[in-house]
This record gives sequence, structure tokens and C-alpha cells, in this order.
Amino acid sequence: MKRLFYLISLATLMFLFVSNYHLCLAQQTTGPRMFLEERLYDAKDVIETNVIIHEFKVFNTGDSPLEISRVSTD
Repeated sequence: MKRLFYLISLATLMFLFVSNYHLCLAQQTTGPRMFLEERLYDAKDVIETNVIIHEFKVFNTGDSPLEISRVSTD
């Protein structure tokens, strides 16, 4: 009788684990998704008075508007 109880408990736990795992895989993320062609730019050696200009191409591959609220040079 104990063996049957353990078998049913184990089967129930496995079923719950597999069904929850499958549900997690089926969910797709929503919202904005930022994609950058390049993440870093090395300007090499720069003279202090020179101005360096570089453009980063930013794409929104998500399904809602992407807002960039802060940019850092660090």
C-alpha cells in the first residue's frame, strides 16, 4: 500500500513539473526589446580637443514602443 502511495505521489509530482515546464516554454515575452548592431566603440587614442562622433544603430524588435531614458559614455 505504501508503495502504491509513493508511486502515485511521484507520478503526480512529475506531471505537475512537466506541465509547468511546458507552460513556461510556451510563454512569449512582450514589450520592447532593444537590439544593437554593436555594443562598444573604441575611439583609440584621442587628442583632448578633438570631437569624436559615432552612431549606434538601435532597433526595437519588440511589440511596443521602446523608450531610451538614459545614455552613458562609461
